[in-house]
Amino acid sequence: MNPATEWSTSDKRRPGNSVKIPSKRLTLILVILFLCVVSCRPIVLYVSEKKFLVTGPNGRETPATLGIPFERLKIASGDRQLDSFLVRAPTTCEAHAAVLVFHGVGETISQWVKAQRFLYNRCISSLLFDYSGHGDSSQPGTFRNLRQDVFAAYAAFSAQFAGDGRRCVMGFSMGNGPLLESIAYLNPAPSCVVVASAFSSLREAGARWGSPKFVLYMIPDLWNNVKAVSGNRAPLLVVHSDADAVNPLWMGRQIFDAAAEPKQMVVVHGFSHNAPYMNPSEEWWMPVVEFLQDEAGPPAGIH
Repeated sequence: MNPATEWSTSDKRRPGNSVKIPSKRLTLILVILFLCVVSCRPIVLYVSEKKFLVTGPNGRETPATLGIPFERLKIASGDRQLDSFLVRAPTTCEAHAAVLVFHGVGETISQWVKAQRFLYNRCISSLLFDYSGHGDSSQPGTFRNLRQDVFAAYAAFSAQFAGDGRRCVMGFSMGNGPLLESIAYLNPAPSCVVVASAFSSLREAGARWGSPKFVLYMIPDLWNNVKAVSGNRAPLLVVHSDADAVNPLWMGRQIFDAAAEPKQMVVVHGFSHNAPYMNPSEEWWMPVVEFLQDEAGPPAGIH
């Protein structure tokens, strides 16, 4: 035998044998990786909050700009103040329905005044508010503060419309995250729930926005709407456009499939993601208006 190819019987590194890492060393490596993830998690979360949960000041537009009477409320949320526009439907309206709207990422209430006018003209009262870190509401915008904002805004909304017809909630895009996360704990329960243009989960949305997967899995699984919607027991309407390029239709379908009855899904055609508040139209909004005013609740199925 050629001495160059001779192997000792005690040598475990023979051809075909894998190199084994001693168990103690493997354990140490796993502990180090775990500690790295744990230590980096607050940093990743902080950067995410700074990027997505902060906007500039509110714009000049108010419902009064469009000739609609309104009240500007300051809602206490912990030690912060939330800026909001309250629009009451005309006193001549026979039906009494009101909706608390949770708007999307990077938006402020001034951008939603056209939608409030649309609802006002169809006898629907509305309350739009800016989360912490948004518009003229108090800083900072954090996931924890937004969770607190949900309950503060809902309490103010319920007080304004106590004993006055249907009180419903509506999430739009990102707004569905904090809303559905808290939906099972709203007291009293809303009369109905609208989930509009929603993402399935923050992680899946982040992946579509180009965030690396390893970064997404370094933060908690926040705002998983597919999981959270199971906590809702009020009549539910899921509305989604087949042309939504931000949160595609399959995300809305996943939420609908995971929800309990009674539920209904309406697929609207050809609308961009921001169309509901930038250019409110009958085609997009009327299924929502009819649902908000429907005492009997929605029929089952997808339309």
